[in-house]
Amino acid sequence: MLVKHSSILIGICIVLLCSCSSKEEVINEGTIIYSADYPNHKKNIFLYNILPKEIEISFKNGIVRNDISRGNFQNILLFDCNQKQMDIYFQYGEEAFKTKLTPKEIQRMLNEQTQYDIQFTEVTDTLAGFNVKKALAVNKKDKKDVITLWYTEEIELKNPNWYNTFKEVPGVLLAYSVDRFGIRMDYKATRFIPKVDESKKRLFTLPAKGTSISYDEYNQKMNSLFATFE
Repeated sequence: MLVKHSSILIGICIVLLCSCSSKEEVINEGTIIYSADYPNHKKNIFLYNILPKEIEISFKNGIVRNDISRGNFQNILLFDCNQKQMDIYFQYGEEAFKTKLTPKEIQRMLNEQTQYDIQFTEVTDTLAGFNVKKALAVNKKDKKDVITLWYTEEIELKNPNWYNTFKEVPGVLLAYSVDRFGIRMDYKATRFIPKVDESKKRLFTLPAKGTSISYDEYNQKMNSLFATFE
């Protein structure tokens, strides 16, 4: 009888150990590298060649940094997913500007984005090491404009899409398209770096240099910049 009880106890311990070891690790920080493409601007060779072909999105403790840079151009977007706050840094050549959006400006930004109906599917896949789910975003005004979205729920990030037009999607987007300053931008995750490295720079703080401007001034400067390339 003692042997029988010992066998049962050993079996229970093995089950518990296996359960503990197979528990999924919570991912709440890291950097996702995305490839960037501009399908509607490939004929504009000059503009297409200078546009960034890769972006980095870092996240930690609910803060997200979207870093788009190439050559003497840099655009940093900081999003606080906990407090729903947004800061922007923009540098082109010797000029540098930054702005902190007010709640009204954030709402206006959201209202000005193209609005989509989200259609969820049962299709799954893997991308950049994550399990992803597929959804379709259908333009409410132009049904021919359909964006394929791939998102993962394996990253712990509250309100991951509060600041974009896909707020209904419950996970972090790993493949998507956005329209900014008259340009359609396609992003697709290519790799994931598990830990955020802030040893060389403070990722979640805007650079100190830069003139403070309003959100309207920022939009005007960005629109004027891209208009010069058309």
